Amino acid sequence: MYVSLAVQVQVNPNKQNDVATNPLTGSIIILLPLIFLVTITSYRKSKARTLRRRIADLERMWRLNPPKQTP
Repeated sequence: MYVSLAVQVQVNPNKQNDVATNPLTGSIIILLPLIFLVTITSYRKSKARTLRRRIADLERMWRLNPPKQTP
């Protein structure tokens, strides 16, 4: 036996979404991984720059001629 039921659709135009998202929370969710990636990238570039500078200094020291001692 089939019983038809009338279901009323509740429409509240004044009510917003059930899940309210804070704009600050959304910004943090987007910016936190970006800041993390930029930090890692800049750290790696800094390490590479320091290594190149050390190598250049060592090569410069290697090319120096020792001072000649006069008798």
